Amino acid sequence: MAGETYFITGANRGIGFEITKYYSNLSKDNKIVATARDPSKAAELKELAAKNGNIEIIPLAIDNDESVAAIDSELTKIGVDGIDIYVANAAISDSYYTVLDCPKDVWLNHYTVNSLAPILVLQKLHKYLLKKQTRKIAFISSGIGSLTQYIPTPISAYGQSKAALNFSVIELSHELKPEGFNVVAISPGVVSTDMGAYGRENILKQSPQLAESLDSISLTPEQSGSQVAKLIDSINGEVNGKFLNYDGTEIAY
Repeated sequence: MAGETYFITGANRGIGFEITKYYSNLSKDNKIVATARDPSKAAELKELAAKNGNIEIIPLAIDNDESVAAIDSELTKIGVDGIDIYVANAAISDSYYTVLDCPKDVWLNHYTVNSLAPILVLQKLHKYLLKKQTRKIAFISSGIGSLTQYIPTPISAYGQSKAALNFSVIELSHELKPEGFNVVAISPGVVSTDMGAYGRENILKQSPQLAESLDSISLTPEQSGSQVAKLIDSINGEVNGKFLNYDGTEIAY
């Protein structure tokens, strides 16, 4: 059986790496285009690629216009002319400020990387996704981006950037539906990645009780990544435009 081609941003560590590993191990017929800002530093990803033989690593800094513009040439180099599934995973989280204290550059950096960049990458990938019938797009969001399930912790620009990304998911689910696409936002849960550990340290300073509560529901990157990957593979028209938790339950926007 023919495998599927996945395009995964931020595949060199954390959740992105675990999603990449899951799809790579799932079938040798799968092909994974795994992006990293600096592939030379992606030791674990390169080791997995050498072992499995179905991972192509390409450089991509999603917040750099020249890097995004080079996607076409990078895909040509590795012989990819069609993509089944786009997983927009790359993100930053470093805005542990109140709204009044958060500096302008922090707001702009989070909007650029978390809200705008995944869309600009999609603009480049759209023509490749159209060449396959699968046509699935998964934006890795965060429960922090839910307006109706607000968590009272000072995370300002990160929360807003994920809420903005969620809006684009809803809009895209309508715009791309006539072409047969299914588009979702997915919260990977509270995950003990490097980024998650850094976040916990900052939340602990503000609210030890909240940090303890988050610890009680924390997942390892492998637990989260594998569940998110399984969820992405199960996406169909019934969940188009939905905000889903890693376990498949729906989150209110």
